[in-house]
Amino acid sequence: MAEGATLVTSELSRPFFEATMANPNSIKPDAMQTSGKKATVTGVSGKRTFTDGARVVDVYYIEGSVHANGFLMVHLPKEKLLIEADAYTPGAPNTPAPAVPPALHVNLVQNIERLKLSVDQILPLHGRVVPISELYTAIGKKM
Repeated sequence: MAEGATLVTSELSRPFFEATMANPNSIKPDAMQTSGKKATVTGVSGKRTFTDGARVVDVYYIEGSVHANGFLMVHLPKEKLLIEADAYTPGAPNTPAPAVPPALHVNLVQNIERLKLSVDQILPLHGRVVPISELYTAIGKKM
């Protein structure tokens, strides 16, 4: 942000980040404090699309999550890649599905299907890249 980047967060979280970034860091000035720039924060409430003309990046609000209000995921439609953190963390390869599907995993599938996203792979920020079929297997659902 000190170099001009915009923070993209959920609309629900935007006021928190704006207030936090407006506080001076005067005890031990960081890059943001010494830059003299004002932080730019933008919120996503449903969907926000970014493009550089060659690649499209869609940011979506995850509805109904038990994990957090203002939970977001990123979809790269051309690559059919879903990027998320905490909504699904894959187990070790060939791990059997849990007896009771985790609510976070079920909710992620519900959002993927609600939004009609074309996904081949999931890039969880806590884990390995996996085919979407592993998420469906983890909740005991056929694709």
